[in-house]
This record gives sequence, C-alpha cells and structure tokens, in this order.
Amino acid sequence: MDAPVVIIGGGPVGLIASIMLSRLGVEHVVLERHPSTSIHPKAVGLNQRTAEIFRSLGVAHEVLAEAAPPQTVGRTSWHTSFGGPTELHGRQVAIRDAWGGGAYAEEYAAASPASYIVIPQIRLEPILLRAARAYPHADVRFGHEVVDVRPDGTVTVRAGGEVSQLRGRYVIAADGGRMAAERLGIASEGPTDLLDMVSAHFSADLSEHVADPGSLISWFINPDFGGSIGSGYLYHIGPWDEQGRSKEWVFACAFAPTDPERFDDAGMIARIGRSLGVDGLDIDVHSISHWYIQARVAQRFREGAVFLAGDAAHRIPPWGALGLNTGIQDAENLTWKLAAALDAPELEPLLDTYEAERRPIALAVAERSLANFQAHGGIVDRALGIDPADEPEVGWASLAQLWQETEAGDARRAALAGAMQTLDEEFHAHGAECGFSYRTGALIAERESAADDGVGSLVYVPSTEPGHHLPHAWVHGPEGTVSTIELGAPGRWLLFVDAEAERWRAALDGCSAVLARGIDVVQVGAGRALDDRTGRWSSLRGVGPEGAILVRPDRFVAWRARTAADAARLGETLRELQATPAAVPVVE
Repeated sequence: MDAPVVIIGGGPVGLIASIMLSRLGVEHVVLERHPSTSIHPKAVGLNQRTAEIFRSLGVAHEVLAEAAPPQTVGRTSWHTSFGGPTELHGRQVAIRDAWGGGAYAEEYAAASPASYIVIPQIRLEPILLRAARAYPHADVRFGHEVVDVRPDGTVTVRAGGEVSQLRGRYVIAADGGRMAAERLGIASEGPTDLLDMVSAHFSADLSEHVADPGSLISWFINPDFGGSIGSGYLYHIGPWDEQGRSKEWVFACAFAPTDPERFDDAGMIARIGRSLGVDGLDIDVHSISHWYIQARVAQRFREGAVFLAGDAAHRIPPWGALGLNTGIQDAENLTWKLAAALDAPELEPLLDTYEAERRPIALAVAERSLANFQAHGGIVDRALGIDPADEPEVGWASLAQLWQETEAGDARRAALAGAMQTLDEEFHAHGAECGFSYRTGALIAERESAADDGVGSLVYVPSTEPGHHLPHAWVHGPEGTVSTIELGAPGRWLLFVDAEAERWRAALDGCSAVLARGIDVVQVGAGRALDDRTGRWSSLRGVGPEGAILVRPDRFVAWRARTAADAARLGETLRELQATPAAVPVVE
C-alpha cells in the first residue's frame, strides 16, 4: 500500500477531502490531471452547511475575503433586457429576495453561525489548494492524470510522459465523473443531454447597464429567444470594488436556432450583446464552456475500496446551487468514516453507510434541481404568456400586458406573482440547503423511513432526531461564545448532556465498544460550563435535562436518549452503531 487514501481530483471536493483527512491525521495523495486550478468560474453559490465546513477547516476568513459583498447577492431579478429598440426592452419584469437576503435574513441567521457565500471556483480553489498543501499529511500532485482505477485501490497515473501505479487502502474518486465510474463499471441513471448550454466568463464595465446592483443573477426573458433559458442569465463574480461593483461576469444561455454549433470569442460577444440588449460593449472573453443540462446519479457510490464523491457520483443542474454543495457534503460524510476505519478495523462497517446516506440525498437534489430548471420555462414563461412555439410577436404582446392597467394585465401580474412564489423552490429552499437528513445509516432511527426524500421542506426546522444535523445555538463557555455545532475536535463524537453528566460519563467509561474511545462528553445547559443563557439550546434539543444526544464527527445526530435510565443502553447502542449500522433496527 502506497498511501492510506488516494484522492482522484483536485477540484473543490477533492481538496476539501484532503484538508479534512489531514485534520484527522490521515496521510494521503491527491492526483489532479490539470496543471492548475480551474480556469472557468463554474459554481458560485455555497450554502450555510458548506460555509460551516469552511469555518471548521479554518479557511472561512480567507474565503470571505474573496467572496461577493453580502449586499450584492441578496436578490435575483428578471428583465426583458438592459436596453433595446422598443419600450418593452430594458424593462424589469420581476425582482425577489433570495439566499438569506432581505426578508430572509433573520431566518438564515438563526439557523447557523455561517452565512450564505458567493464565490466562484476560480477564486475558491486556490484558497483550498494552499490550505491542503499546508499539511504534511497531504501529497498534492497537479499534472498527474489518473487513467485507470481498480476496485482494489490501484490507480494508474500518467505524468510527464511516464505511467506508474499507486495503491491506496481506500480511494476517493472526485474526478468530476470523467473516468472513475466508467472504469469501475458504475452506470448512472437520470435524464441527460436535456439542453445544449454555453457559458462565458468575461470582463466588461456594465455599471451603467445593470438595473439592480443588489441582484446576484439577472435573468432575461426575451420572446425573440423563446423565453427564459434561451435568453440567458448573467451573474457577477468579482473582484468587487468598495461600492460592490464587479469587474467580471458569467453569461449563460441555451443555444438558439440561429446560434453557431460552437461559440468562438466573437460569436460569444455578439450573443451577450443581443441578450443584454446593449450594443458596442467592450468585452474581454476569458473562457467559454459548452455543456449539457443533466440530472444523473450513479447507481452505486462504492466499488470495493473506491468511493465516488461530487460530480463523479452525481451531476446536478445548477438551478438551486445544490451541486457543489452536495459534493462537499459528500466529502464531509466520507472522510471521518475513512479515518475511523483506518484507525480500527471494527469500525470499517461505517463505510457501508456512505452510500446509504448520501445517494438518497443526491437523487432528491437532482430531482429538485431539474424541477427548478424546468420552472423557468414551464412556470415563469407560461405566466407571462411566452411559448417558444409561438412567433416572437405573440410573446411580446403577451408580455406587454404586464404593464397594462387592464383586466388582462391584472391576470398577468397575478400569474407572475404565483410563479415567483413557486420559485421559492430555488431561491428560498432553506430546508433543502440545511434540513437534509438521513433515514438509515450510522444512526439509530426513531421511526420508520418517512415519506419525504430526506432533503426537507422549504422551511428549515431544526431537529435532534437521529439523522438530522445538530441544531445551531449560541452557548457561552470559558473561551467565549460558541455555536453548538462547532464544539469538539475533528473526528470526535460528542455526547451532549445536561443534568446527569456524571451518570453519562460513568456509562461511557464502562463501555467496551471501540467507538467509545472516540466520544467526548459535553455538558450544555443553564448555568453549566457551556451555559445556555438564552435557553435556545434547551428549546431545540428535543430531550429533557436528564437525557443525552450522541452526535457524529460530521455533526449529525446518531442517537438520543430521553432519560438518564437510557444510560444503561449506551454500550449496546455503540456496538450496534459500529457493527452493521446500515441495518440498525428501528427503535419503536
């Protein structure tokens, strides 16, 4: 064995997995085929669960320094264009709050110590690479292409014209779905190649044209392009000046019948100008990416010693910004289990829970994101009376009703308001971002698998039910105020207790299960060492002061006890968790 863990892919998922493994003391090798980090902005929206991970890894300060100013990303807006030849061009169609901005600020602040972050991958990846290389546990090799991977952990690497092999006890395949799944014979399911898309990263001074500087995304709805997806969307990616103005942008759209098969710089500049409705823009194109909308999930996430993560496991449409976030959360779920299995053979069954926990989330996220994409044309455009099958003049006439004080205009505005409410699924999906939960896996379930998909509703409802993420509450300790989700050292389980701390400590000390040696007891409550001064933790914990909550290293609840009498069951519970957690019986 050449390394305990080999990571294929040096994108955000692979680099975060590297940092996590280093913090857990696991030596590993990272192999990335490209010579440098990403040259195309790709994903930009990072939700609170991901932002919490950045805080735990010690990179949040640097990430926030490169991120968009909060006042520039709290809304999203729709326009016919920024300008044009008729009075219907240059019109704002709609605007709404999004991602914790405006009316949602208080709701998001109560859910997490971290805020929603907007930062493009071209600025995020160098931060993560520097952090990964700072640890002696990591051997990070760019310019090393993995051309084959086997279930026994053997990877074949090509670098500098030479081919060699490397063996890992375990392998994390975070290669973006380009090679590993195919070599392992893992098929994927779900719709693919739904629509041919193009996106361009460019620089331009749009300060005189952008209608709402507080919107992250400006969507265009132009009947000449058949509606929303064909018209395209624009978002800023910084760097931002002191007024929050961006120097760089990404524009994306579906191919129109009049577009070329592939865009060069000149064709892309012309297309941007047509959609924005602004002639003569001084545009400097940095990169162009052609891609297809697809919602694919691997049929299995593991083959022998190899685990799929990120885009290798699931290809998610960008509508809702859940793709990269889901990949990063894959890494958080997997790395502590790998470290545990490497530390003690008795804990290797924990690895069987990775697919059981993460694949249902990926399936639900793929379905939700695809529905978000379809809502733009199927709901918003329809509310405006725009149908790509109609002649553009018909669409413009319907759209014009939006600004008419007539009965038809009232109906059109009401339909648009309803469509905007439907778009909560994309722009106010707090439950999907923070409320996803596991129904089976490394946990002792309290009820049969629920009818929902584990991704949660629109509204995030904190819960300590096993399978849910530990709720956030500020508590006061010797070193000041800290969130409940940020207590404990990397890789450690926590047993939250209150009134019966000594009884629970004695029960833990008497456990023979290997898992017991990785658990720390934390006493949180009114007047305790970790003081719940506001009472918020007591209102959220879901058990009485004599009970206990067992929390995993990824801060998901594994088990909870409502009374101190359950301390007698702690040893049995730990043995169940470390033995065959994927088949743990349901507690009635």
